[in-house]
Amino acid sequence: MLEVANMIAAPGAAAMMADLGAEVIKVEPISGDILRGLVLGPEQSPDPWFELDNRGKRAISVNLDEQRGIDLVHRLATSADVFITNLTRARQERFQLTATQLHTHVPELIHTSLSGYGGVGPEADRLAYDMTAFFARGGVQSLVREPGGGPAAFRPGQGDHTSSLSILSSVLAALRLRDQTGEGQVVEVALMHVAAWTISSDLSASLITGTNPELYARSAWPSPLTCRFRCRDDRWLALCMPNLERFLPGFLRVIDRPEWIDDVRFNTPQAQRDNATELIALCDDIFLTDDLATWAERLDAEHQTWAPVQSPEDLASDPQAEALGILHLVEDHPDGAFFTVTAPFSIEGADVGIRGRAPRLGEHSREVLAAAGLDGPEIDRLVADGVLLEGD
Repeated sequence: MLEVANMIAAPGAAAMMADLGAEVIKVEPISGDILRGLVLGPEQSPDPWFELDNRGKRAISVNLDEQRGIDLVHRLATSADVFITNLTRARQERFQLTATQLHTHVPELIHTSLSGYGGVGPEADRLAYDMTAFFARGGVQSLVREPGGGPAAFRPGQGDHTSSLSILSSVLAALRLRDQTGEGQVVEVALMHVAAWTISSDLSASLITGTNPELYARSAWPSPLTCRFRCRDDRWLALCMPNLERFLPGFLRVIDRPEWIDDVRFNTPQAQRDNATELIALCDDIFLTDDLATWAERLDAEHQTWAPVQSPEDLASDPQAEALGILHLVEDHPDGAFFTVTAPFSIEGADVGIRGRAPRLGEHSREVLAAAGLDGPEIDRLVADGVLLEGD
């Protein structure tokens, strides 16, 4: 796989391909991927963001403003199954990296583009990050907020990493199709489209009803059985039990209000919606009487569907996270071992896993080009002329 991409979504997909065993060559500009050092500064090492989305790759640093640099990428593409980029259409044209241009050199190549708004339409060339194309334009921010409140902030990379999974699945499907037909494929993933898929339950309802989804303040949530509550120790828990017939009796035993089973405010979904503010306030007072650990025991005893609202630190020490293998210790970094996050799937019997740290800028430039057939003097000239950066 050949990657000419920066930031998160496209490199993240390539990182998961490396986890699956692909040999990934990352092509960076001489200045490096802009993700390097972005979160904690250039002096931080290991660099958590860059390590996450670039583990297991080899890196070459090339000046694509030079035709010789473009020729190097074309040469590397001839031995690749997949090419992945998040360059705009204009930059792909400029660097001779469009699907049409690369397919003249490698007809069987899977050409993969990640963009904010896709490769067609009036805004195909608009620059974007996940905060704009995914969360804002894609409709997500309008839904996750209090009624009348401003758009909620989202965490970095959340839309990008969701899009990484779309890229990964698309590339794997395209490889299968290429294997069947012998023909190269063109894959496009747009952050805006992925966002629409993530809210498609709401969006599909809006398409039928012609109205936007109703927003609810937590204090007026339609049912206590699908709400969030603060406990005495300032921890929160989240409930999701939409089936009243199944869950209401147990829930009322949990909060020690079994008599409410006959209360007209509780016993139907419509009654709960009509009395939502009162019911949430009553339950708020009840949940504040005990710590999360006590409520956890009571909820589990009644087989309720719930979860603690966890911080990243909580998640990192969660025994279930350990059982799932969510975290992986990378031990080959020169500045010390560190934990990172694994791909969110497993395949029984397959070797899926992180294969090492992310590369330093230009770390494998000479090695990769030598494998591609360039001799030492040729590589030396490219370095001397500023076409190639050779890492330490």
